Amino acid sequence: MTIEEALNALKPYRSKTPTEALDFIRSNWDEAEPVLLAELDRCIATPLEDEHTALFLYALFLCAEMQCKAAFERYITICRLPTLLMDALIGDILTQNLPEMLARTCVDRVETLKALVEDEAVYEFARSAGLGALHALMLTDVVSREELGRYCMDLLSQRLQKRPSYIWDEAITIAEYLRLTDALPLIEEAYQRGWANPGMQSFEEVADGMAQPLTEEKLNEWREKVEDFKVEREIAFFACNWSDEEDSPGADAADLLQEPQAARRQLQMPTGGKVGRNEPCLCGSGKKYKKCCIDQKVATKVMDTFTADAPLNLADEWIAAGYYYLKENWRYKALTCWWHAWQEVEMILPETVLDPGADECNRFFSSCDFFGNWLGDYLTLLEENLERDPVAIQNGLMFCQEAIVRFPDMSCSLAKSFVEITSYLLLALGKAEQAFALLEQLIEKYPDAAQGYVVLAATLSMDAQRFNLRPDFDRAQQLLLQAQKNATDCVDWDVEVRLEDLTDACGLP
Repeated sequence: MTIEEALNALKPYRSKTPTEALDFIRSNWDEAEPVLLAELDRCIATPLEDEHTALFLYALFLCAEMQCKAAFERYITICRLPTLLMDALIGDILTQNLPEMLARTCVDRVETLKALVEDEAVYEFARSAGLGALHALMLTDVVSREELGRYCMDLLSQRLQKRPSYIWDEAITIAEYLRLTDALPLIEEAYQRGWANPGMQSFEEVADGMAQPLTEEKLNEWREKVEDFKVEREIAFFACNWSDEEDSPGADAADLLQEPQAARRQLQMPTGGKVGRNEPCLCGSGKKYKKCCIDQKVATKVMDTFTADAPLNLADEWIAAGYYYLKENWRYKALTCWWHAWQEVEMILPETVLDPGADECNRFFSSCDFFGNWLGDYLTLLEENLERDPVAIQNGLMFCQEAIVRFPDMSCSLAKSFVEITSYLLLALGKAEQAFALLEQLIEKYPDAAQGYVVLAATLSMDAQRFNLRPDFDRAQQLLLQAQKNATDCVDWDVEVRLEDLTDACGLP
């Protein structure tokens, strides 16, 4: 076996671990290490690329097992990615394995871990992974128990931002592990102020835990998880969901139309008539009637054509399908349908239609009350799913940018909504400078409207953690004060209430 052959054996997503290839790489680590590090660099630079193979995941785990010092900065870079991109790249590895990966490759870079823990622009669970790594370093005697205890006390007393975040729960958990009884007043305050989540564990449970002796057996259990790190065991949690079959092409997107079409046909079926048990089901599923709708209380005779209320074109089909999946709470499917709908819309709408609210626009679509309302619903769905699916978010960004150009005569309210959601999508994809520039332009174009001031202020304050941003509360306050001075619709946007909330939460004058 050669290194190239061993690395190729790690590329397929297979539930069976390629043990022989892993052993060969371990035995030839000096030759394999630079290739695996290059794979980490490539995938970190393109976290949303569809072509990532399982080699990236094996590289993550192998570098940790082999205590590759150069991998540490790669892990830190992953921790600092925007939440959406990080989740697309490593998913549950963040909480399942990253603390041990950081600890095994850290060597003497403890201060880098502390900087990660304290950086409020980093995703809260990535910060917690950094703190978990420090705990792991204590268990392996790289960091002393006294040093970690002092640091934990500093976090709880002054270094953590006084706002709700999972990093508080992680710090409290470690304080309990260390039996830092002196921290109990600080922990109690964290629960009283709402910074810690009682759903994780209550203050009473923490206090009870502090009172229990810390057994050597428990310490050994935690220590072993760090010291006995093996790729085969750690990756099994993820590989059990990988297929042993040859890769097959994904389902055609058009398949998403079948279920909504079948549901619509059932609603249109008149009563009466019969169909044989072994005949194709009239709902259009492709199954035999006896294995499909035989037990459902639906009519069994389908009409040859749709009613006048049926969609008129493929764009309308996709819009209707999106509403169907939205009702069924399949939000990803709804987003996919509406992305396809938009692509069809651009092909069928005459170039002369510049306002989505025009009557001429509405005559093409029967699946929504008004075409402009569908655009608004699409924007709302995108905003509600910013942290979920990166592909839908990328497509959504293209939709917003294209629609703004396509409909220059859209109403001011819809135009402002498009700018707002576009800024959120940019932020979710880690493009903060572009997002801020867009919101500044919104304020400049509509100085008498509160929306731009409010959205930018929220992004810099209450929503900063959501988008992995470092808060700027003074700037947020200035923006809300500007809104009070210039905007005529402050009541509609609760500007006064937002100012009060900002003052209370952040202690601003």
